[in-house]
Amino acid sequence: MRKKINVLVLPTVSNIDHILKNIKTPINVTSGTYADLEFHISDNNLSIIFRGKDIKEFDSVWLSSYWGSRDLAYAVKQYLKHHNVHHTFVEKAGSKISDSVIFALRGINVPNTFFVYNSDINAYKDILEKVCGYPLIVKDIKGSRGIHSDLISNADELIEKMSQLPKHNKYHFQTYIPNDHDWGVLISGGKVVSGEKSYTASGEYRNNACNGATEVFVKLNDIPEDIQHIALEASTALKLTWSRVDIIVDKNTQIPYILEVNRSPGITKGSTEVSGAADFVQKFVIPLS
Repeated sequence: MRKKINVLVLPTVSNIDHILKNIKTPINVTSGTYADLEFHISDNNLSIIFRGKDIKEFDSVWLSSYWGSRDLAYAVKQYLKHHNVHHTFVEKAGSKISDSVIFALRGINVPNTFFVYNSDINAYKDILEKVCGYPLIVKDIKGSRGIHSDLISNADELIEKMSQLPKHNKYHFQTYIPNDHDWGVLISGGKVVSGEKSYTASGEYRNNACNGATEVFVKLNDIPEDIQHIALEASTALKLTWSRVDIIVDKNTQIPYILEVNRSPGITKGSTEVSGAADFVQKFVIPLS
């Protein structure tokens, strides 16, 4: 019998037990979070310890990250690379601004966007309105799940809402795109493996499932070609092997725009995301024998 491959998953992937049912290779998975890691540097000798075990002792590590943990993920990647331990791709830390810059330079549609490092937005109200207009969306440049995000209708509301957001965070502003739903397209190794439409809950502008949105998964053949194309463009531009691209379509013009690219997408059980994640594990997490 073939020896099981010991894989560390950081952070834990939702519904991983359902994913593993679709994996043919014998695999033993240990899941955790970056909070489980200890970095030891003694006389320039580095160890990274996960619950008492050096992570270089695993056969493979499935690394993914949120905005706030990408620096740790990248540090872990460097350690694993040094010790020739198989691992998934992780990029250097960035933000929604760095992503938007990459997309804009490549001609990939993003909503009109304004960002300034200065936290006092009063001095920029006029140029902000010129770039984005109203209504607009304010977003934390390293936020997720719609946290520290708000829909703003006018300049007075802008000042009011900004005064209520955490002062130590940085925010960007984007034109609100009128829509009926948005798309979440899962990409594995440059291939579309799942697609869903998200419909907002009543009285809500965010299309996140965690904010009450309804997810409707569609067959791969039913994902419009322009949606697949822009999703693949975005993932390729960021050089990602695993991601979910969130896309919104203007209901008046039918033009699609990239909202963001999630490097640690949640997996909905009973959906095509499960088989898509299994495809990724088989091709990128399990080392070639």
